Amino acid sequence: MNKDEDSELYFFVDKFSPVKITENDAIVKLTQIYNKEGHSNLTGSINSIDIDGQTASEILKKLRNSGNLIVHNSTQSQREIFYSGGAFPEVLETNFSLDDRRKINEAQTRFQNTVKRAAKQHKEELDKLLGRLNEKLQVELSSIGDGPSSKFPLEVKLTDKRVDVSLKSWGAGTQNRTRILISVLEAIRMRSAVSAEHRTTPVFIVEEPESFLHPSAQAEFGQILNDIAKELDLQIIATTHSPYMLNQNDPSANYLLERKQFRGSPKETTIVPTGGSDWMLPFAENLGIVPKEFASWSKLFGTHAGRVVLVEGEIDKEYFDHIAKKYPGIYSIPSDVEIVPYGGKDSLKNTSILQFMINKFIRVFITFDLDAANEVTRALERIGLSSESDFCGVGVQTPGSDCIEGLVPSSIKKKVFSDHYETVALLGSQDANIRRSAKSKIKSEFLTEFKRGSFDIKELAGFKALMNKIGRAFT
Repeated sequence: MNKDEDSELYFFVDKFSPVKITENDAIVKLTQIYNKEGHSNLTGSINSIDIDGQTASEILKKLRNSGNLIVHNSTQSQREIFYSGGAFPEVLETNFSLDDRRKINEAQTRFQNTVKRAAKQHKEELDKLLGRLNEKLQVELSSIGDGPSSKFPLEVKLTDKRVDVSLKSWGAGTQNRTRILISVLEAIRMRSAVSAEHRTTPVFIVEEPESFLHPSAQAEFGQILNDIAKELDLQIIATTHSPYMLNQNDPSANYLLERKQFRGSPKETTIVPTGGSDWMLPFAENLGIVPKEFASWSKLFGTHAGRVVLVEGEIDKEYFDHIAKKYPGIYSIPSDVEIVPYGGKDSLKNTSILQFMINKFIRVFITFDLDAANEVTRALERIGLSSESDFCGVGVQTPGSDCIEGLVPSSIKKKVFSDHYETVALLGSQDANIRRSAKSKIKSEFLTEFKRGSFDIKELAGFKALMNKIGRAFT
């Protein structure tokens, strides 16, 4: 609890603390242990100093009464009073004369305008949150009737600058997503209370925020909630069955819950450790795949661009980055498209993970070495991707040039083969490990020479054709 942001709770806890709290943060820990007879024992501490059960009980009561826990259940409509209405005036208006209805309509118009002016800040804050979404939506607020003094029922309309549509008339996914952001706004406003005695920073719990959203929209919305939590220093806890909603910035923030079974009966729920090398377990559990198969995709998890080109390895990425920097005239890929390595052709054969990765982006184009075309093409087509439109092989249809190195100027090939003829000879070794090592070294030398030299457009014709093809896929 922070002295400024949770002042209401901080001052209350300070009164019960065995030692005067001098720090800006008060760390309160409450533990309740239940036994099978139905009894329980509550204990606690304030800044690691134990407190008695009665003090712990008083603090627990204060926590429960402070209203600093906001829960949004995506499977049912919350705050129905905010989104209902319309039927009551329609039932009554048949009893009014034309003159009465005209006067009522004028009064309603004045009333609506007054409400809109009063709710201006609320509207602007919602607009700001919605502005993070790919859809360019704006909010309109209007009254739907009387309400308590500080809580006023408002109808929410979303507009795309062409038409205003009541929130209840939008798709279920848009409705739920907007209501979640309204709940987030409520949490923010609680922390912004002017008087210190009423200020508290709530914990926001959202149940299944992925409900009714397409996987790509789930991934986008999950990232938005993650950004809001960081930017506003707000703790958001989401329960989800969707791998797209999991925290990909910081996988350690994902907690995998497992329900224990004993003789066919469900027992207690436990937390499965997912630290260190087991970070991928929540993703694997949701996708139903073997965790080790995630290893080559780890870099893609930290990518949050909407549009990406997937390249086979780090060397391929370096070619793209170098061309973009030194030869912008032939780099026709849009600047907002990120180049990301996926760790080798075998990664593309696991269509479950590949489909998951693709769905988290708006647009994806995949490249691979031509020598892997026969193995990879069928897998990509099985998940609905099309050659040239969604993927292509890189290189020249000549033995030894059916990879990205096949596009480099011939002067580089001559120099590398001449300077490293001993390594080139190892490419014919019967030992697979020796061949792989030699191939890796030759590829590295090609890249080094390419970065060192300067070439004209004619010498880079192969790269220019590749960049044009990829660029067209994004435009």
